[in-house]
Order: sequence, then C-alpha cells, then structure tokens
Amino acid sequence: MISIRNVSIEFPGKRLFSNFNATIFPKDRIGLVGKNGSGKSTLMKAIAGVFKDFQGEINISGKVLYMDQYRTFDAKTPFEYYTKVADTPEKEKQVRSILKGLGFNEEDWYRDISTFSGGERTKLQLGRLFVEEPDFLLLDEPTNFLDIEAIEFLKRLLLSFKGGYMIISHDRDFLRSVCNKFWEINNETIWMFDMPYDRYHEERKRIIETQQRQVASLQREIQRLREIIDRYKKWGRDKFQRQAKSREKMLERMLEELENMPAIYLEEEKKKIEIPAPESSGYVVLELKNVSWKALLRNVSFTIYQGDKVALIGPNGSGKSTILKIISGELQHEGTVIFGYKVNVAYVEQFVEQLDFENTVFDEIFEEMPGQPDYVIRAYAGRFGFKGENVFKTVAELSGGERQILALAKVLLRKPNLLVLDEPTNHMDLETVEALEDALKEYKGSIILVSHDLELIRNVCNRFLSIRDGTLLEVDEPLYFTVDKGKEEKKRNIDFERRKRVKNSLKSLISKIDQLKIREREICLMIDELSRTINRTNDYLELLNLQRVKDELEAELLNIMEEIENSERMVNELKNEIKSEPNEVNW
Repeated sequence: MISIRNVSIEFPGKRLFSNFNATIFPKDRIGLVGKNGSGKSTLMKAIAGVFKDFQGEINISGKVLYMDQYRTFDAKTPFEYYTKVADTPEKEKQVRSILKGLGFNEEDWYRDISTFSGGERTKLQLGRLFVEEPDFLLLDEPTNFLDIEAIEFLKRLLLSFKGGYMIISHDRDFLRSVCNKFWEINNETIWMFDMPYDRYHEERKRIIETQQRQVASLQREIQRLREIIDRYKKWGRDKFQRQAKSREKMLERMLEELENMPAIYLEEEKKKIEIPAPESSGYVVLELKNVSWKALLRNVSFTIYQGDKVALIGPNGSGKSTILKIISGELQHEGTVIFGYKVNVAYVEQFVEQLDFENTVFDEIFEEMPGQPDYVIRAYAGRFGFKGENVFKTVAELSGGERQILALAKVLLRKPNLLVLDEPTNHMDLETVEALEDALKEYKGSIILVSHDLELIRNVCNRFLSIRDGTLLEVDEPLYFTVDKGKEEKKRNIDFERRKRVKNSLKSLISKIDQLKIREREICLMIDELSRTINRTNDYLELLNLQRVKDELEAELLNIMEEIENSERMVNELKNEIKSEPNEVNW
C-alpha cells in the first residue's frame, strides 16, 4: 500500500499541485494523465523515491519498482541485465522464458544493448521488472517505441500481473485496456476517478459542462449587477446611491467567487477556425510499383486515391519508415514511385526540423497567416492545444510532441493535398493526441500515416496496409498478418489473369476521369469568359451566336459531369471487387 499525505510540489514560478492526499491499494490499476508539464512524471518519481524535493509524506509498504521513460541500463547484454536480478533457479528459468516471449532469439541475449532499438530496449526493461516480482509497478510511457504486437503483449502481461500499477501513457486504447482508475493533473489539482476509461471521459465531460454553466450564470449575474449599479448611480438620488454601494459589495463578492472557482476543468472556448481545404489532386495520388529495397522490402505495390487516409502498419523494423523515406526521395530503390496530377506532398517530420527554437508558437503560425488579426492566430493555435498564454511559449520550451503538432498546424496552412506522418504521437499527451486526431479527421486531403496508436489509426484512416517479412497486404483491421506463402502463391496463380483484367480496367477508368476533369475545367473557364463577353455585347446577331456557343458548352459540361459520375461509380465497384477478394491470412 502507498500512502500520500499533504504532498505539494512546486518549482520557482510554477506550482504543480498542493496538499494532495490519496491511498493506493495493492491491486489498484491507475492511469495517470494530464498535459505535458503538468507534473505526471514528477509525481511518479516522488512515489518511486527518485524525486525528494516535495512537501508532505509518501509512505510505501511492499516492493515498488519504477521504469522511467529514458530507458537506462546497468549491464552490457540482455542476459547480464536479467541475471542481475535472477537470484533463484526458478527466476533463471523465468529469464529465458521472458526473453523468448518478448521475441528475442538466443543470439540476441549476448548482443550489446547499445545496438538495440528503442522498442527493444523498452521490452527488455519491462520484462526484467516482472522477473523481480514486485508488488507494485510505476511505468512512465511504457508503450513508447513499441509496435502494436509488443503493446498487445504488454497488455497481456499487465492484465495477468498479480500486483498493482500506475501508468503514464498517451495511448488511449492501451489505457482503456489495462487501467480501471484514473488520476488527472489539471490546473494544479489532482482529480481521481474510480472508474474505467470511457466512464472517466464521460464524467470529465459532465464536470466541464456543469462548470461552464456555473461560470456563464455567474458572468451573466455580474453583468446584470454592473448595469444596475450604473443605472442607480446615474439617477443620483440618495436612495439609489445607497443601493449602488450595496450592489457594489455584492459585485465584489461575485468577482472574488468567479476568480476562486475551481478552474480544474475550465477550458478556453473553442473558436471554430477551419483547417484550409487543399487544392484538389487527380484521382490517383500516389502509386508504388514493385518497390524493393535491399533485403527489407520485396516488390511492394499499392495505390493511394484522392481522399484516402492510409495507415502503414507492421512490427518495428518491418520497413514502414523506409517506405516513407523512399516516397520522399531519400533512399535509392528498385521499382517506381509515381505521384498523381497536381499532388502537393508535405512531410511533417521535415517541418519539425525547420522550426526556429527562438520563435514563439504565435510567431511560427503568424509566418503562415500574415495579415490575420491576433485573435484568429490564437484561435487557430488553440485548435492544436496551444491555449491561453501557451501560445507565447518558445519552440525551445515545447516538448517533442508539441513541436510535432505545431509543425502539423503550420503544414496544414500551406494546403498540401498529401500528408506524410511518421509516428506523430510519440511524446504527446492525451489532449494533444486528441487535437491531432481532430485535425487529421477534418483534413480533406490524403494521408499516409505510420503509427502504433490503434485508436488514432482506427479513427482517422479508411485503409490499412500491413507489412511483414518484406510483404505488403491490404487488410480490413489494423493488425499484423502472417502469410502462408504456399497458399498465397497458389491463389496468385489462380487469380492472376482476372486480377490483371480488373486492374487494367481500373487504370483505364482512372486515366479517363483525369482527362474528363481537365476538360471540365477548360469548359468552365470558357463559359465564364463567354458570360463576360455576352454582358459587354450590344450586337444582336453576335449575342445570339455567343449564346448558342455557351448553350453547347453547357450541354457538353453536363454530359462530362454525368460521365465522371458514372466512371467514378465504376471505379468504386472495381476497387470493392479487389478489396473483397478473400486473403489467405493467418491472424
């Protein structure tokens, strides 16, 4: 059990929270949430005994282990790292079992840990914690750098764990699966919700709405009192002057009440500043044909159509980020990468690197919105989580997640019609992840997204391309696949001719649609010019001739629009035919 009594933590010029009291029971499964900088990691370090500069008392009974988000090690190899805590024969057997269960081959056990990826290091640390048999775990961002498969493994590990834990995470699906209580640090106060994630969100929403109604009611009453006081003072009689003074005392009390209201959930009003619509691209946005790279990728082919929001999923090291680098032109490769008509692509990661550390958030957005009034810039920044005075933070003061979403906010103002994002939610807090999700859902262009955040993928994307062992396959759910190569090859031989015919028809239709749209634009311009000429013409015969030409063009335009509509319907039917073909996949 962990007892927290009257704990306050503050730094020069910043208070995190004060006089916090709580009892953590042995089987508690707590999600600790709040904005970046609110004090989540500091509170966890205080409970772990790593951070000691606080007021109050924290008393612990039982064995509590802490894993920070920086992944440090006290050994050279995984086997050495694990055997340091394997002090019984049973634990030595457990070491081998856990290392294998985490996906490490025996040759990996003796590799230098410095050669492992971030996700592999996270798995190593998590596994050792369970070898040590703690009573309670404190985990700071345990899903960082883990792929979807490893996150699912961690879920199972935690759900079968006999003790309790507290977890800081930005992964909503993960928190929903493993936690049944939530603590939220918000405006220097910690609120506790003894309920599952979705109920916590609903209760939080109810509290916000209740408080907003209370504030609005109090503000209306304050305004009414001010008007009464002004009216009484203008009337000038002694009786009214006394009433004005009485009302002024009442007004002071109300203003004090408003100032001291628990602003825990009081959020800045969201002014609706829409994300600019990008210029329309051709129907085909991007096509990869038989792309291969070293031993990692083999004949990867896929097509992205206008408006598609595509998730690239697969284990760490499967080649997802490599595909993005090939698309961006950073890597030489076999095969072809073809961008469609009028495609304007933006690689968000590149914009992160271009942010000026001395600029404020306001400065960075102003660069893309010159001439706009301050309130518009602040309202737009607020859509991405930069509310109130946070808009005047410098880029140097922002977390990695905040820089990522600031870069996205800037990119969207340039109206690209294809966005490329690689793990955008790393180091974001929950509120920023939700702001990111809202922006990507509203965005009207196409997206290629690499992420291990299942909830973000499901809520934003309409297509899922899964890659493993160099093979890419489109799937209905954002999960990994294992291809039975013999069956897959047999199926390909049987269906090859039919698939080839369907794909050729699809290609021809798409080309036809692009040509029709070009002609559609040409006719629209011609009709506009004819309309202007007709308005300037006084010659009756010329007017008749111009009107005849205009009528013919309008008739042609109607035919083209109908043909585009029919062709697009046929394209969707062919796409559905390809998509509906059964896949020989072992899940």
